[in-house]
Amino acid sequence: MTMRIGIIGLGRAGTVHLDAWRHVDGAEVVAVCDPSTTARKRARELGIRAYADPTVMLEAAKLDGVTIATPPADHAEIAIACLDRGLHVLCEKPLALTTRAALAMLKAAARNERQLLLATKFRHVPELATARELIASGKLGDPVVFEVSFCSPVDMSKRWNAQRRVAGGGVIIDNGCHAFDIMSYLFGSVTRVQTNLHRPLQRIGVEDGATIQVRAGDGIVGKADVSWSLSTGRNSYVKVHGSLGTIEVGWRETRVKYLGSDWQKIGGAYDKIDAHRRMQTCFVEATQSNGATPAWISEVECLRTVAAVEAAYRSVRSGGWEWIDLKGLSRRSAPDRNRVRKRG
Repeated sequence: MTMRIGIIGLGRAGTVHLDAWRHVDGAEVVAVCDPSTTARKRARELGIRAYADPTVMLEAAKLDGVTIATPPADHAEIAIACLDRGLHVLCEKPLALTTRAALAMLKAAARNERQLLLATKFRHVPELATARELIASGKLGDPVVFEVSFCSPVDMSKRWNAQRRVAGGGVIIDNGCHAFDIMSYLFGSVTRVQTNLHRPLQRIGVEDGATIQVRAGDGIVGKADVSWSLSTGRNSYVKVHGSLGTIEVGWRETRVKYLGSDWQKIGGAYDKIDAHRRMQTCFVEATQSNGATPAWISEVECLRTVAAVEAAYRSVRSGGWEWIDLKGLSRRSAPDRNRVRKRG
């Protein structure tokens, strides 16, 4: 049975989702929603019904699931509305602006017995999966230190990402979400962070660059450099040094170097559409398997990614290290899929 998909938000991220969904077996985008007349026109040219109001779309279109790619401030409200209508939800990062809002979303998924999954595309990049396997297998030896870099000069002055009210912050919440998720994927939970803002190069109301020191997993240390203003010229966006070797996961290629040997290419270029296609395929499988196919990210990992961003901003204010804090949320307050409350 083909899964009927709606996309809410057809900007840059939503357009990537739309392009990728067209390559996913067992799914079809049948409706999109965006306030932009240009975006709706493009959808209609592709034979897709288009709406300006998400409430109207949810009432009119017969959907099984949605991609949410709106500005972050809208994620929680829209996701809960979709879940309460019985739809599965794939939500762009950040999942929410606060852990409390993220928890409300996950509780809505639990009471409606629907999937709510965070769109963490890098977990679906084959080369990053290879890096994870090499680390887990011990072929790189003991992990010693790592670097994650998401730096690219982009004029943010006219984008909603630079509006704190709708974005929740600047480059930390924008690119930091990916950085923290990659760290968690490779090493285990991020436990502490310490943030230093870069000297601002853009006249916008949010931070445009930061270096975040991190402790993760069983104590490995590393850093994330995130910037909308710097061009570092480096190929790798992930670099891990182990006691027996180093791996670099890059935009153009992935390579590994063991002690006493030269660099070996072990992967190709990053493919954004393919990463989304793989993720969306997993989304379809997770929603249609009745729990038999596990999701690629757990509820706790979703919450901890939001909490890591919160901790990074707390560190900006305190100037010191901050623990990842789930604000006292215990297992008793987390979503319990075995206790489903009746609607209404």
